[in-house]
Amino acid sequence: MTPYTLSIIGAGPAGSLAAYRLARAGHAVTVIEQHPFPRDKVCGEMLSALGQTVLQHAGLLDRLRDHLPAAIHFAQLHTMDGAVARIALPAPLMGISRHAMDAALLDAAADAGAAVRHRVRCESLNPLTLRDLSTNTLEHPPADVILVADGKGSLLPNPPPTTGDIGLKTHFTGVHLPPDTVFLFAQAGHYVGVGPIENNRWNVALNVPAAKLRAYSGDPAKLWTRLRAENPALDRAFRDATQQSATWLATPLPRFAVRTDWPANVIPLGNAVAALEPIGGEGMGLALASA
Repeated sequence: MTPYTLSIIGAGPAGSLAAYRLARAGHAVTVIEQHPFPRDKVCGEMLSALGQTVLQHAGLLDRLRDHLPAAIHFAQLHTMDGAVARIALPAPLMGISRHAMDAALLDAAADAGAAVRHRVRCESLNPLTLRDLSTNTLEHPPADVILVADGKGSLLPNPPPTTGDIGLKTHFTGVHLPPDTVFLFAQAGHYVGVGPIENNRWNVALNVPAAKLRAYSGDPAKLWTRLRAENPALDRAFRDATQQSATWLATPLPRFAVRTDWPANVIPLGNAVAALEPIGGEGMGLALASA
């Protein structure tokens, strides 16, 4: 086998798993990540059965189990008028923070021999152009193949437009809900997702129309108060809860179909391929499967 020189743009689950497998196969792999790791991220923080199977086959699932993630066996929906629907999941979800999961997978890639460069941003694919954010210098490193795992497809000549929705996420403790269940609380025009993760914490992740957030001066804390008032079951669940994160994370939510206009020798992974509605942990599962 002739080893390839590969650059992987993005150190999330898809990029890190691809780096791990390619480095183990003897290729020269460099992971390019513009953010310092580990880091938090807007995400439902649930790994589907598909994602768990992919990591089991790669020999990496135990690295996640070391963090004692939550085992989620049920899903429950609460409407605004008090109706409840509860189902048993066909296979358990794993509730684990992106801070823990992404760090574990990137560490595995580095242990396998991949080079990891933090605070370096990819600015173009053809030619490959990197900017070191610490020194502001530009580089044009050689690469036989570029794998794009930036999570948004932003490196295409015509990047996909953002939607009118904003994703918000934070963590709480002291939530009055059974820790084996993921919850969807219906709101006016959107929903709030609540799921257990490691260390007895709860992830709160939601998509909200940007106009609704602007109506509360762009302040997620003020919006959260309104959302609790809109759904009595949500209000009861959080009556004694304590927010663990100092702030809410926010990001525009992309949604776009698969695109085929990638340059030669460039392979998209995960949400660089397509962005799906983020329900049920299948976003991360499909990202890992693509890797």
